[in-house]
Amino acid sequence: MIGDLDFTREEVETVLDVAFDLKRKRALNEPHPYLRDKVLAMLFFFSSTRTRGSFEAGMAQLGGHGAFIESKSTQISHGDTPKEIGEIFGRYYDEWHRHPPRGLGHWQRVPERGGQSQPCAGIEHAMRHFTTPSSAWPT
Repeated sequence: MIGDLDFTREEVETVLDVAFDLKRKRALNEPHPYLRDKVLAMLFFFSSTRTRGSFEAGMAQLGGHGAFIESKSTQISHGDTPKEIGEIFGRYYDEWHRHPPRGLGHWQRVPERGGQSQPCAGIEHAMRHFTTPSSAWPT
């Protein structure tokens, strides 16, 4: 799984530059379908309003599709192993997200993102920090 400490300073700066560019394009109603024809599987073991909503909205805004999958509606509840889940998702999806995180190691064929969206939340906080006047910061 990828965490926020896996990035160099230069990579973080690039991510923020891209995030600000995407935010600008969305505000101007400029099309930005960078994930066209891509599908993100979102495997959830617990309810999550913000994570599900933000990932589904983000995929749609970028031209892709977010497939919401509840663990109880899959064969996981009947004993599918992590190896089987990794192999299945690797065949059908371009990337996937598990909430909460539990890596499937070498069985997955496509990237898995960490569960609580910590890197995404970190980017959001950094963007808010750079766009909020310092007088509005809590003391």
